[in-house]
Amino acid sequence: MFKKVLLISILSIGLFANDSTKKENSSFLDDLVNEVSSVADSDLTDKVKLETMQDYIKNLKFDDKVDKSKYKVNLMGHYENYMLLGGHSSTKLTEKHWDDGARDTSEDYERDSNEAQFQLSIKTPLYNNFLGTSADLFTAYTQNSYWQVYDTQHSSPFRETNYMPELFLEWQPDKKLGNSQLKQVRFALIHQSNGQDVGQSRSWNRTEMFFLLQNDNINYGMHIWDRWDEDSKDTTNSQYPNVTEGDDNVGLEDYIGNQRYFVKYKSDNVNIMLVHQNDILEYDRNKGNTKLDVTFPSINSNFDFFIRYFTGYGESLIDYDVKIQRVSFGIMLSDWI
Repeated sequence: MFKKVLLISILSIGLFANDSTKKENSSFLDDLVNEVSSVADSDLTDKVKLETMQDYIKNLKFDDKVDKSKYKVNLMGHYENYMLLGGHSSTKLTEKHWDDGARDTSEDYERDSNEAQFQLSIKTPLYNNFLGTSADLFTAYTQNSYWQVYDTQHSSPFRETNYMPELFLEWQPDKKLGNSQLKQVRFALIHQSNGQDVGQSRSWNRTEMFFLLQNDNINYGMHIWDRWDEDSKDTTNSQYPNVTEGDDNVGLEDYIGNQRYFVKYKSDNVNIMLVHQNDILEYDRNKGNTKLDVTFPSINSNFDFFIRYFTGYGESLIDYDVKIQRVSFGIMLSDWI
């Protein structure tokens, strides 16, 4: 009787295992069969035999037979992850409204000049040493949200969220260039949009190169991009302005340029980062923006205090053509360089 019960249990494990797990289960089953045979052939009573097998099975480490690395998801920080809980803009901005793609000024109102902002930015490797090269293939996602949390009159809406998925190859050459080390190079395909309907919709695609260098406690580098061409909106279309095809961001490069340059000073007590975005080839014509970030340690090791000053165009997609000056403060959850 004892042998029959154990045999049925063993067979059920084998029968109900799918093809992908049968191989992993084989050593487990072999060990179990050997132990059953040893106990069953002993001179012990059935009661003692069952107790012996129960103790054996209880101590089995089935998970050790499985390659756990196959089930790991390796999420890492990409750009900064932060929450700016207090931000004040000296620029008066209007919450604009559209009706079937056409401007409807009757519903417009002035936004609260104080708002919160947060960013989530993560990446994960897809393929190491891609196609036999020294490059690693990554996918990434960055989300930046602007929250009118203090505007209770209008139910504290999220006035704008920008979504930015990426696919990129990354090299880490760590080669000496003059007095600096070339730490990182990326080639990326990037989409950015705000997920809104016609009228408020903003989106664009670009190809981007990124370079990061280090000299002692100074990090510096650049992003250089080329926007993918888009046709203009067809104003002769009978559905205009409720037309989805065509450029949602007319003259975008005139406001945000085609390059972003940064330099960052790092120490134990403070990190200071200066970022300037424009087009150096047409600097006088383009408008661009400048950003100054200062972070310093808090009493909690999980975050740093964070202060940001922003001035210029392109802070968010919905207001890419509006000049904004803003001072914000909050916490930095994870930095990127």
